[in-house]
Amino acid sequence: MAFLIPAFVALLLVIIATLWKKISNLQKFRKCDDTIPGPPAHPIFGNVSAFSGKNTAEIYEIFRKTADEFRSKGKNVIRYRFLDKLYVWPLTGKALAKVLESTTELNKGDDYKFYYSWFGGGVLVEGFGERWRTHRKLLTPTFHFAKLEGYLEVFNEESKIMIECLDEYAESGKTVDMFEYIKRCALDVICGAAMGTKVNAQYYHEHPYVKAVEGFNTLAIQHALNPLYEFDFIYWALGLKKQKDEYLNTMKKFTGDVIAERQAAIASGEVEKETSKRKMNFLDILLSSGEANILSDEDIRQEVDTFMFAGHDTTTTALSWMCWNMAHHPDIQQKVYEELVSIFGEDPNTEVTTEGLSKLDYTERVLKESKRQTIPVPALQRKLINDMEIEDIRPKISPSSIFVAPI
Repeated sequence: MAFLIPAFVALLLVIIATLWKKISNLQKFRKCDDTIPGPPAHPIFGNVSAFSGKNTAEIYEIFRKTADEFRSKGKNVIRYRFLDKLYVWPLTGKALAKVLESTTELNKGDDYKFYYSWFGGGVLVEGFGERWRTHRKLLTPTFHFAKLEGYLEVFNEESKIMIECLDEYAESGKTVDMFEYIKRCALDVICGAAMGTKVNAQYYHEHPYVKAVEGFNTLAIQHALNPLYEFDFIYWALGLKKQKDEYLNTMKKFTGDVIAERQAAIASGEVEKETSKRKMNFLDILLSSGEANILSDEDIRQEVDTFMFAGHDTTTTALSWMCWNMAHHPDIQQKVYEELVSIFGEDPNTEVTTEGLSKLDYTERVLKESKRQTIPVPALQRKLINDMEIEDIRPKISPSSIFVAPI
């Protein structure tokens, strides 16, 4: 039993250090309750109670109403505090510019930490540094528009499958949630185009990867709004750690299988035949970098996880909102339809071409306006390294998180 004493002491020291840091930040940020405009905050818990038990739609509505209230009072910045975490929200472009134009304040906010166990040091959660620059330089060419021409076959094939899946709703008049269909289609597209593999998510409505991503994102929101979840023991005792690990295992197994399948195709010479007709895809570039010792196996896994999520999730959100906006503006939807028919005709089997896509002027403007009004990514964060004056706010607010959101 003697060996338990050092372990207990070590655990106690970790708890004390964590509490000391939280208490120090709490004492510092409590002063901001009075110096930065914002809703009334409890001396200890801050604004936690306002969000307890709320879903994402209700949370957004709280943020929006608060922003409107303080804008009407002539305020350009607001704050929320969750125990020892301070969030500062610039409400105007001028207030926001100082943060986004900074070349030093590139740290991602605290809430990104929840995703480290999934993405590790992937480019989505790591905002600067030599490792980030190396990975970004390596991956940037895979996003070039010219590369997309080689994947039109995948886009056409998966789009036709989605239309086939939606066919039953065409004449029935039933309401359909486009989000679920677009999500599975986007996953099939990203796997086929960027990873060189086919997963048939559109024919598998309960695809475990899709469900795991949904569950993990829900846990991330809950974690951000409840400071007590930062204590590992509490998170474990509530069974949330087990749930999180199950989602992680599902997602990592899926991407691991995708990588293994592509490696097998490379070993068999199948990939060489494909790349003789076009340039290497995203995963091929990662795997070739692994062979050249530029990226480790873990680096490859992290970037694949990052790209799989970002590649299908944000695309799904953008296109789903576009469908929603057009449904609320049938006159605009009709104009989009007429433009599509004028270029590609009424035959559903017509293949979409690069030339045809370049002529979709009105459709492109509708998509951009939809993204302006209902952006695919609801918010982003920067964690301040140094104290910063934003508008008329001059408190010492580092290491608070600056929230960027369209509210």
